[in-house]
Amino acid sequence: MSSQQINNTFEGAGGPQREVSPNKDEWLDMAQEAFLTSTSYVDNNYRRKWEDGIKHFQSEHATGSKYTKSQYMYRSKIFRPKTRSAIRNNEAACASAFFSNQDVVAIEPEDPNNPAQEASAAIVEELLNYRLQKTIPWFLTVIGGFQDAQKVGVVCSYQYWDYQEIIETFEMPLPDGTTRDVKVPKVVKDEPVIELMPVENVRIHPAANWIDPVGSSPYLIRMVPMHVQDVRARMENEDPKTGQPKWKTLSDEQITAARRNTYDSTRQAREGRREEKYDPEATPVLSDYDTVWCHENFMMHEGVDYVFWTLGVEHRLTDPKPIEEVYWTGERPVVIGNCIIETHKLYPSSVSEIGSNLQKEINENVNQRMDNVKLVMNKRFVTRRGANVDLASLVRNVPGGVTQADDIAGDIRELEFNDVTGSSFQEQDRLNADYDGLVGTFSASSINTNRKLNETVGGMNMLRGATNSLVEFLIRMFSETWVEPVLRQLTKMEQKYETDMVVLSMAAGKAQLLQRYGIDQVTDELLNQELTLSVNVGTGATDPVQKMQQFMMGIQSVTQVAQVAATLPGVFDIAEISKEIFGRIGYKDGARFLLFDEQDPVQAQLQQQIQQAAQQIAQLQAALNEKQSDRQLKVVDTQMKEQGQDRRKGAELETRLMEKRMDLLNPVSGELEARRQAG
Repeated sequence: MSSQQINNTFEGAGGPQREVSPNKDEWLDMAQEAFLTSTSYVDNNYRRKWEDGIKHFQSEHATGSKYTKSQYMYRSKIFRPKTRSAIRNNEAACASAFFSNQDVVAIEPEDPNNPAQEASAAIVEELLNYRLQKTIPWFLTVIGGFQDAQKVGVVCSYQYWDYQEIIETFEMPLPDGTTRDVKVPKVVKDEPVIELMPVENVRIHPAANWIDPVGSSPYLIRMVPMHVQDVRARMENEDPKTGQPKWKTLSDEQITAARRNTYDSTRQAREGRREEKYDPEATPVLSDYDTVWCHENFMMHEGVDYVFWTLGVEHRLTDPKPIEEVYWTGERPVVIGNCIIETHKLYPSSVSEIGSNLQKEINENVNQRMDNVKLVMNKRFVTRRGANVDLASLVRNVPGGVTQADDIAGDIRELEFNDVTGSSFQEQDRLNADYDGLVGTFSASSINTNRKLNETVGGMNMLRGATNSLVEFLIRMFSETWVEPVLRQLTKMEQKYETDMVVLSMAAGKAQLLQRYGIDQVTDELLNQELTLSVNVGTGATDPVQKMQQFMMGIQSVTQVAQVAATLPGVFDIAEISKEIFGRIGYKDGARFLLFDEQDPVQAQLQQQIQQAAQQIAQLQAALNEKQSDRQLKVVDTQMKEQGQDRRKGAELETRLMEKRMDLLNPVSGELEARRQAG
């Protein structure tokens, strides 16, 4: 498409073309050209495979399949749901991997020796776990994102802070007996949101880097369907918390003119060819519940990333602002992840796509066998053209029915068909095994085609282990490319925008800020520290038994090393050895399981008492030595006269010293003995 065509033609996602009125707005022209170029590229290169992946997940034949043609109207057209089965098995493994722990994430300080960062990590971890368990549907979001990645190859999400308030009016009495209306804002929503987006509602540059498609693209367009009443609300109010600007006011005629054909072939494939849900019958009169498409545009211009909103590609709703003024981190709030790695490819293949050819062969094998069985059980006949034969009776083939013909021997001839052989079922087993091996599904068909392996428990474990490694690889890719980047953005939003005192107090209590760090107030300085986030998922996470065995093996290994290190103090670094051990079994490190820098508060108190007792004993001993020195300085005759008295005083002082020592040590030793017996 030429630049002139781009400026004058609007190509909807599969919809009709229409002219766009020329304008002199440079930013609007940039947004229009970026949208049309990226849409044309998506339509020509990716939309077909997205739709086929969605159809296979829904157990439907892909577009253009021979089973969708009219000549196969009366043929077997069964779709064996191998794709749906594989994706569902992977979803179950994903749920087991991410949600077997109560805490979703683990937050650690960048500098473990910084008390402020340690306290910040403790409270931010509690804040994230609370939000992911209470206000964000994290389970549905993770499993839904994993399903998107397996159906179309990528998962897209938008992270933002949802802040809404309403103005309540109260009557305030005045001294003169009258009243005055007072308007007070009331917060309705104040929480982070992770919103999954359909892949067809995101546009990036075709030449973006495959490792970082969002950050490397010179533009990113987020297409948002909005009700007219929501658009009008954005034209009247701005977001006082996050800095989202108020939109420019447009007339109803301008909004109506910006409405376009909302047909999208990818969305229609997902919806099952149902009636268009976004304004299926748009009326000339604009209604509050009509849908219009608004675009949030991220544009790199002269080295600065700007963000602004447009109504479609016809009207600009906000002035371009540097991204730091709207999203304080300076990072685009969109994450695109995947579960299959394909180097130098912007949109990698999906699980549905890599198994599509085998899925088609499986369908072909089954449908041909079923057609053969039907022909064996219901014969086909040849009749002489023009003969007087009851064709309707032949077609119905009713048991016990009668077919009339003038010449039975000459007008009707029965066609014989051989019954299907066992080779068809053997071929099906091999196709199933190939499919399972490709997508990583452990099923009964894999066992049946590996008779030597399934006869022993060890063979079954070998089959399960090979399959689990593929599924764990999918989950690890999904975690690295989408889950962790999303949670990092969520962490930054919590550090910046969290002001709910109830949530902050709850998180501070669970983190024990006062008891552990002596902090009785949560401040912005405390929250805004450099932290490191990790997701609680590791190798072997798809098998609960294997996961527990690996975890216990790690604990036992660390315990053995600690026992050896106790006999050789100063030789081994237990912290680094523990990280290596837990890293070998799939965890990034074992810091959250071990207390290297922390100490039992009771034990610390006892140790402090012992130190104080030792100091007092040392002071008494010094006083005794000083007294003895003073006696030696006296003259010999005075020493002789007072020798008996000095001995008594010395004995009394030594007795007091021993009593003091016993009084100080008895409670400490008693409590230590009690703890030893209890432990």
